Amino acid sequence: MLCPCGSSLPFNACCQLYITQQKHPSTPEQLMRSRFSAYATKNGQYVFDTYAASQRLKQSVTEIQTWADECIWLALKIHESDETTVEFSAYYVVDQTLCELREKSNFTIEQGQWRYIDGDITVHNEIVTVKRNEICPCNNYPTAWSAKRNKKFKHCCAKQIGI
Repeated sequence: MLCPCGSSLPFNACCQLYITQQKHPSTPEQLMRSRFSAYATKNGQYVFDTYAASQRLKQSVTEIQTWADECIWLALKIHESDETTVEFSAYYVVDQTLCELREKSNFTIEQGQWRYIDGDITVHNEIVTVKRNEICPCNNYPTAWSAKRNKKFKHCCAKQIGI
């Protein structure tokens, strides 16, 4: 299985190493990619653990897990990254609606590890309602980790949440 983060590497050679804490991300972009992969693989605990300490007080593993479980996380596109910020778009389906979330995220180092502080959402669009018998929207994103070329939505990504 390709890594959900959009790299060309298998998941077990990419973000899974961070999610299972065999390695620690060495850049904000690696952390962002691993957080997206954690959402895609339904690992809310990792997303919670990678928040900055001050932000964990405002979060709940249960809420993060619920959000991860309700969505089909299709693709991640990195627009820009530097020493402490990453601008990205995450594409996902919720309630049969394809959405784009574009955010400029802020990161810091705490106890030698990168942590997510917060982000400014610049775009949060509902792109289209996805019908069960249409071609799955994962086919529209070259970085989609779950692409099964030209399958109908109901036989592809919708199976993840039982549509």
